[in-house]
Amino acid sequence: MIVIVPHQDIELKLIKAQKNLIAQFADNNDNIVYPAMPLWINTDFTSVEDAKKQIKKITVHNPEFDDVEKALVCPVEIETMNGIINNKLIFISGLLCFARNDKMNHDDKGCDIFPLDVKIFRLGEATSSKPGVYELSNTKWVKLT
Repeated sequence: MIVIVPHQDIELKLIKAQKNLIAQFADNNDNIVYPAMPLWINTDFTSVEDAKKQIKKITVHNPEFDDVEKALVCPVEIETMNGIINNKLIFISGLLCFARNDKMNHDDKGCDIFPLDVKIFRLGEATSSKPGVYELSNTKWVKLT
């Protein structure tokens, strides 16, 4: 699977937003809330070179609750030579339905960074399917103009 790994500067902004949102939900004893790692964006590209040629713009949007994932996810728009690909970045795991979108206070909790343009990132092949093991091969840095 080809993944997009944001540059460390962007990753630090995302981690700060994770911490601020987790603090918002920490008072609820019904859940164990934890940041999702790694902060990768999975893609359907067939190769790193193909992704590098195709991607024109990446935008990460405000986190929202996803009923399927049972987590907060950030919708991601990947603009390519052939159109827009909608994807998601799993952002905070362990949340139940109390974390509905209408109950989140984005403005006060560090989510003012969104929408976030990812202009520098690394592309790579995720080579391990083991839980907790994050390995990339065939990586390429990309800087969008």
